[in-house]
Amino acid sequence: MFMNNIRKSLFALILFLIFVWAGCQQQPASNNKGEKIRRIISLSPHITEILYALNQQDKIVGVTDFCRFPPEARRKESIGGFLNPNLEKIVMLEPDVLIGVPSHADLAAKLASRNLKMVLLPNDQLKDVFFAIDSLGRLLDCRAQAQALVKTIKDSLNLYRKKAAGILSYKPSAVMVIGRDAGSTGHITVVGPRTFLDSVWTMMGGKNAFSDLPAPYAQINRESFLLKQPEIIIEFKYNEPWDAQKDARNKKEWKNLFRVPAVKNGDIYVLTGNYTLIPGPRVYKLAEDFYRILLEYSKRSDK
Repeated sequence: MFMNNIRKSLFALILFLIFVWAGCQQQPASNNKGEKIRRIISLSPHITEILYALNQQDKIVGVTDFCRFPPEARRKESIGGFLNPNLEKIVMLEPDVLIGVPSHADLAAKLASRNLKMVLLPNDQLKDVFFAIDSLGRLLDCRAQAQALVKTIKDSLNLYRKKAAGILSYKPSAVMVIGRDAGSTGHITVVGPRTFLDSVWTMMGGKNAFSDLPAPYAQINRESFLLKQPEIIIEFKYNEPWDAQKDARNKKEWKNLFRVPAVKNGDIYVLTGNYTLIPGPRVYKLAEDFYRILLEYSKRSDK
């Protein structure tokens, strides 16, 4: 049951990532009328994390079922999933504003008839993390906190970028896997271009094997995987308990792709943090993970 819940959560997050990339770019949200916002509903985990990081948590009256960090967010009133929230619950909470992503456009249209305001912020690339923080700083009149938060994140990212700079003399090719059939490599969902995962990996000195995909996230077949010949596989197992036994079993599942350098050499790395698929204030931790992968790869590959 526990593992099923994890798989459902991961599947929902994958759907979320795939939906949000289609949204158009927005202008920074601002509160030009000087309205005092006291009641906020967050429609996305990354928005919730930003609000807490900006010390605006007391204004949050509702979150989604997937807003689980920080732990205190779980005590907030839930309005359901981020793709299928409970409309009646939303109305009952009487928010001054709802904050979501472009894929919530249909919800915004429904709530407009009830005079409920919604702000939609893009959430595709690394730059959108800073865009969202700046927008919320403007909207909630806490620009100083927002600027400080952006600086802290950028400083941390630059720290790991500099640490990784001298590890390898070339850019190793990696495929980032956010989903696949359990126990097999039949259907694999990978990370393409114009995503924060791609942005952070390339910033750290790596190369995305599927940077030429027509979409930021896509399901690929075995032949496409073999054609790319990645040197590294980075697999995301969001918030899943992990140990050496599971790691060994996971690598065994990839054995039917033995012609791929990453599989042949055992360069398969699993990231399980509950921040890995959420482009929020903890994105620097992803850079730290990538740094460790590059460091380990450099030792294993003897390059």
